[in-house]
Amino acid sequence: MQEYIKSKLDNFYQIIEYHQGILGINDTLGNNEYLSIKDKIFNILNLFSVMDPQFETKLMKKFLNDTVCLIEHFYNIDMKYNAKQIYDEYDNKDEIKFEDFEKEFKKVLKDEKLRAVKVMNTKLYYLDLYIWNEAMRSQILTKFIKNFTTSNVFGTRDFLSHTNKNFNSICQFKINSTCKPLEVEYSKNEIGELKSLEPKEEIECEDIVQKLVDSKKNIRFFKDMRDEDIKHIVKDVKFIRYKPHEVIISLYDEGDDIFFIVEGSCRAIIGANIVGEIKQNQIFGEFAPITKEKRSATVRANTKVKVISFKLALELYEEDPYVFTQLYKNVIGELVQKINAKNLNKL
Repeated sequence: MQEYIKSKLDNFYQIIEYHQGILGINDTLGNNEYLSIKDKIFNILNLFSVMDPQFETKLMKKFLNDTVCLIEHFYNIDMKYNAKQIYDEYDNKDEIKFEDFEKEFKKVLKDEKLRAVKVMNTKLYYLDLYIWNEAMRSQILTKFIKNFTTSNVFGTRDFLSHTNKNFNSICQFKINSTCKPLEVEYSKNEIGELKSLEPKEEIECEDIVQKLVDSKKNIRFFKDMRDEDIKHIVKDVKFIRYKPHEVIISLYDEGDDIFFIVEGSCRAIIGANIVGEIKQNQIFGEFAPITKEKRSATVRANTKVKVISFKLALELYEEDPYVFTQLYKNVIGELVQKINAKNLNKL
């Protein structure tokens, strides 16, 4: 009987099944957790797209269109079904009273409505993850976000909690979908990319720090420093992926992030000239945070690149001057080596 009832819900059941099959349902999300802020999510996406013309990827546009289409469909669908008419068309109606059939019908309809909410909530959750993942890769947007908070931001709700500014008046707009609820298809790679946006457990941050410590033999300014001291003076450690040719740091930018290449390679550029290659297990961007000077070159990814970015907790100098004395000694030594190497290349 349940299957018969579902078949009578027009394509309501079919659409829910289809969209649940794309990304599943995240049962850890609260009821309407993302549906309740959908307009804010859309407004932030629009703002970011205006600020950075390169922000919206092809997959983001596709996923946004699909998500909006699903929401529009269920917000506009006529959910007033004639239970008596559906009962009269049931082949086995002689086996069940209408009152019992109606009760089961209402239960099925309620369950499917709740499932539809969970599916939409989940899609908005992934869209929000996608928006902020791309925002953190954009220097324009990163600088904008840092005007409101120095903390790491993981989503629209998190960002808005750091500011009293109402962005709705700045970037409010109406999104209209250009597809049908069963029209958009995703490749396995696209679904994999969306699912990879899931935030990792907090303990992984410790794993990233440990990875950095384990690589200290490749980081000359950590030479002769104890593991505990390195863990003490690094902060804001993050694992970041970059696409081929994507800019990681720009010439003359201000910044205090240091980068260690876990996988891939990069090139350092001044003007139109490539002035250096940076390979796996090498570090870059280390001088600006200490000298307080602007970046001396642009660094772009040659290939897909994975880096560990981190900052130095220089504010802890007075607390542990010995550790920082060793750090500064190593930095000076590395700077001398780079100057000598540059002079040898001129000979």
